[in-house]
Amino acid sequence: LRKVFEAYSYLSLCEESMLHLVRSDPSADRPEWRPYVFSRHPLAVAYRYSAGGYSFAGLLLLLFADRMRSYDAGVWWCALGMALVVQGAVAYLGDVQSWGRPSVWKQLDPLLASTLFLAFGPWLGARSLLGHFVVPRSTLSLWLAGCALALFAKAKAAQASRRAAPRLEEMLAWHTLWHALPFLAVFCILDLAFMLTFAGSEFARA
Repeated sequence: LRKVFEAYSYLSLCEESMLHLVRSDPSADRPEWRPYVFSRHPLAVAYRYSAGGYSFAGLLLLLFADRMRSYDAGVWWCALGMALVVQGAVAYLGDVQSWGRPSVWKQLDPLLASTLFLAFGPWLGARSLLGHFVVPRSTLSLWLAGCALALFAKAKAAQASRRAAPRLEEMLAWHTLWHALPFLAVFCILDLAFMLTFAGSEFARA
């Protein structure tokens, strides 16, 4: 029980540190920018629909949960998949639907997103180092590099929101790049799932 508490405390500390790094300035969420966010401008469209990547990745995890367990039976892939599906809706409600308006979704979105990031980034990386999550090195390297770039993009979006004169296009561009991570997850999930289909489990683990 003590080890569980220590692990939870460590994860909570990591999550709080990450939230401080990537937390945007609420005052940058200006109501007068709402028409642009819902416009047909390509950047605005990409921003609005980028949250759907979470739900798409989650549905794929649910669909291929048995195959993902072949790589690591100790991960609750179905639970993570369901959490990603929920995060897609929460991200849209927090980032898009409630733009310029007070909403509880603005508090829930970063909490759930940071928890999922820790689960799919550092935690899976640690399990791989310990020999539990056994996947091709190229796939793991691609995923961890994507996590690092996504975190950089989220930090840049937060930094842009804290400028004396924030620019909407800059904030949306960086935040959309942050939301590109679940689309990379889609690629990695399909890669791992079909590697088992066409090459077999032993080859996939080589």
